[in-house]
Amino acid sequence: MIKLERGACPKELTGEVCEELTRMYKENKERDVWNSPDIKKSLKAALLDMSHKKCVYCECELNIESKDVTIDHFLPKSTNPDKVVQWTNLLPSCLRCNRAKGDYEGRIVNPFEDIPKEYIALSVQNRYRLEGIDITGIGKNTIVSINLNDIQRVMVPRMAEWEEIHQRLVDISEDLNEYGYKERYRKRLEILMGKCTADNPYAAVKASNMLEDRCYLSIKKSMKENGKWTYRLEEVENEMKQIALQFV
Repeated sequence: MIKLERGACPKELTGEVCEELTRMYKENKERDVWNSPDIKKSLKAALLDMSHKKCVYCECELNIESKDVTIDHFLPKSTNPDKVVQWTNLLPSCLRCNRAKGDYEGRIVNPFEDIPKEYIALSVQNRYRLEGIDITGIGKNTIVSINLNDIQRVMVPRMAEWEEIHQRLVDISEDLNEYGYKERYRKRLEILMGKCTADNPYAAVKASNMLEDRCYLSIKKSMKENGKWTYRLEEVENEMKQIALQFV
């Protein structure tokens, strides 16, 4: 989970439309008024744009045409009917996370209002497993209520994404040791670093692992010693640092 910024409300979701859809929902709570044909497409597009086209909770990739894209109500609509189409209460979520969260009413991390890395970290014993770190228990509540350590559906994909990057780092490190610096190695490294920034799936886990990876640190050291560590590489590394979680 990474910090996100909420964008402007879609123009289709006017005050008048909100009032009408809220009224309809209160009359019949079985109606999924947030999926009304007049607002559904623009609403999902706006939500995905501000979440880097990912689930705000597990960071899996989402496609606007996919049935896996759902609109989550941060505060449950069942107990907060006045917020059923309130822009600030709507978040893009994958179907798995939406179902796991359900109508949970405990305090959890809102990536649009909170800074996730102040509540959630990675386990040093399992570098794909999330741990709650705040004394209030909000981080733990978030992980447990949404099952963000679901082994098969969340942890394994996180691991697969990072391990592929790690193997490419190993390849670059070995090439540097055997052949010395070549410009193509810098380009390969920049591409790998880019895969660990906010626009990409499981970015928080990948950025955290990248920044502490021995091969990455060795490559960085070699490039710095040879004057090949560029401003662009520094810029991308800073982007990773913005979203990286600590290890505990």
